[in-house]
Amino acid sequence: MLDLLLGREARQRGYVLRTLLAASGYLLGVLIAEVALSIGVADLAPARVFQGAALTAGLISYAMVRWGWTRQFRDPALTVAQMLVGQTMAAVAYMLLHEFRGALIGLSVAVTSFGTFSLSRDRQWAMSLYALLTMGTGMLWMSVRDPVNFPPEVEAVHFLILLILQSMAALLGAQFGEMHRRLRTRKRELEAALERIQELANRDSLTGLYNRRHAQEMADHHVHLKVRHGRALAIALIDLDHFKRVNDEHGHAMGDQVLQTFAQQARQVTRDADIVARWGGEEFLILMPDTSADGARLLVERLREAVSGVRVSEVAPELRITFSAGITAYQPGETTDEAVHRADEALYEAKSAGRNRSVVV
Repeated sequence: MLDLLLGREARQRGYVLRTLLAASGYLLGVLIAEVALSIGVADLAPARVFQGAALTAGLISYAMVRWGWTRQFRDPALTVAQMLVGQTMAAVAYMLLHEFRGALIGLSVAVTSFGTFSLSRDRQWAMSLYALLTMGTGMLWMSVRDPVNFPPEVEAVHFLILLILQSMAALLGAQFGEMHRRLRTRKRELEAALERIQELANRDSLTGLYNRRHAQEMADHHVHLKVRHGRALAIALIDLDHFKRVNDEHGHAMGDQVLQTFAQQARQVTRDADIVARWGGEEFLILMPDTSADGARLLVERLREAVSGVRVSEVAPELRITFSAGITAYQPGETTDEAVHRADEALYEAKSAGRNRSVVV
């Protein structure tokens, strides 16, 4: 039932709830007019016109927001439009239902409070000014036209009360609105900071690639997709050749530069859908979704060609990067660890066969 009344999408529900809150103000005006008619203090025709206009405004605003016709607007809840209509209706009711005009002053203030958490400070004050102008104009007009029911001195007091209440409502609304905006800004900043922290926690600090823990999570995710949808998945385990010799002969700083150079080339050669991770030390893992073992071998060989042509450092111009790779395709029914273990065995075979080569199993 609630889904039918409010819709299913969470944000849309919020807009519809605010619209229903505004519609409750229209309904209150309709009820006041009905009471005024029942006790004989309102003329039938004007009161019915007012009731029809109020009900029409409520139904139209609800329909527009509920069925998503306002989604392209900056404010899908039509806050300003509904406040303008509400204040206008309150002023009209004030002139028509003089016996209840004290209650209608309160209704005008309630309409101003409707924009507390969605309007800027300037717009909040503008809505209060509009209420003062419309209601004040109605008070002045009726005190001149019908001084018996709208004594000028009484209307002056009513306007003073309205001025005080509208100023308080606008001031408090502006303060609450500013607090709400600050909280939203702080929430966005915290979300961005949390996302950044999570990203840093998933990355290897030296190469910028995913670390082993996150790569394991992503591998499990893609294995799950493979099981559910039958998608292909290839895995390549890569080990840089003679890396210990680089550290021994050129120092650890040069070794770090070799790792960074390889990571840079791997990011450039692989696709956006591929996942490249530092598996540990000088070992790297590449997950290739929707890729066969043969397709993975072609990618790895492109990577081999790319890194072999890169000069790591001007200090050691003769230094070139080579690597050994074990490549496999995920087999139905096995675990992630089993697939990675098979790639590791292929890598060992490539290293035993002389390095700087790939073995597919």
